[in-house]
Amino acid sequence: MTVESKVLGTDSVAQLCFITDDLERSSKWFADTFGVEMPPVVFTSPPEEAQAEYLGKPASVMCKARHFRFANMDLEFIEPGPERSTWRDWLEKKGPGFHHVAFFVDGIGAKSATLAKQGHSVLQKGEFQGGRYAYLDTEKDLGAIVELLELGPARG
Repeated sequence: MTVESKVLGTDSVAQLCFITDDLERSSKWFADTFGVEMPPVVFTSPPEEAQAEYLGKPASVMCKARHFRFANMDLEFIEPGPERSTWRDWLEKKGPGFHHVAFFVDGIGAKSATLAKQGHSVLQKGEFQGGRYAYLDTEKDLGAIVELLELGPARG
């Protein structure tokens, strides 16, 4: 996936995300209801680029998404692929709905470690064109997941 939003600074809210079982239906409803343009569909990076991990193990996780861009943040809709992922798990457990709030951060490793010390393990992480992400299990405290987004060149 790509993140093209203007970064407001580190540790700023990047996006709110909804998981859906039908990206076209959900994003059309949002665009029509709020009178905004339909953004293009984006896909996860190929597995060799994404270098994804799911529950601590290498994984091929796929999804398609749309990002509605606003001045201060994005609203994201994700339709997960069939393979195991935090997106697929959420959809199967809870159905369509709010999944995560994402924050832009510097030092994703340190921020992930801080949250892990608080009992919030990394559910899934990976690379995308322009940066990397990590989803942390904050559901017991927030009722949703926290995603950390760090922009910058791939780590290799």
